Amino acid sequence: MKDTKLSATKRDLQGSSNSRRLRRTGSLPAVIYGEGKEATAIKLNTHAFEQLLHHHVSETVLVEIDLEGEGIISALVKDVQHHPVSNDLLHVDLQKIIAGKPIQVGIALELVGEAAGVKAGGTLDHVMHSISVECLPKHLIEAVEVDVSDLEIGMALHVSDLDMGPNFKVLVDVDAIVASVAEPRVEIEEEDEDVVSGEAAATEPEVITEKKTEEAE
Repeated sequence: MKDTKLSATKRDLQGSSNSRRLRRTGSLPAVIYGEGKEATAIKLNTHAFEQLLHHHVSETVLVEIDLEGEGIISALVKDVQHHPVSNDLLHVDLQKIIAGKPIQVGIALELVGEAAGVKAGGTLDHVMHSISVECLPKHLIEAVEVDVSDLEIGMALHVSDLDMGPNFKVLVDVDAIVASVAEPRVEIEEEDEDVVSGEAAATEPEVITEKKTEEAE
């Protein structure tokens, strides 16, 4: 994965009100943590970070932070917070990394190909969208392509079926399902519903008629 460089400056004022003020001026609140040290509050250029995400498949990206007064810091984008309605960027967590020290990350799983079961009328269910692994920073990739072409109706593809290679230690259950193909859903025909409604309607007036006859007598 290619590193991307971002410029950053430290911020002294924290809290939600100060974060909103920063965002209004085009800055993105963020923190860098790791190496057993206290997290450092920083601010990034919002537009620059948006462009970074735009050119990557996943938000799990290795970056070089040029922090004012400290120089270059290698970091992993660990968490990106978005506004639930507008999807605007709100906050970013960055984790310092060391070149030869393994990191734990989630790698996106992208389904490719058209499942044989889908061609036969089944429904493809993408169960696991990312997989947790441990690897060296230099081996980090944004996504793993998962070919589902051979999946028939009733079949499932598990973590154990993925070819992750020797550079990744999988941290999830190997029996976990990544994707499966379910049988076609059976829909109730409208005719049957009309028949049931008609039967109910046919029995109800008999009771009403009987009551009216008694009243007439």
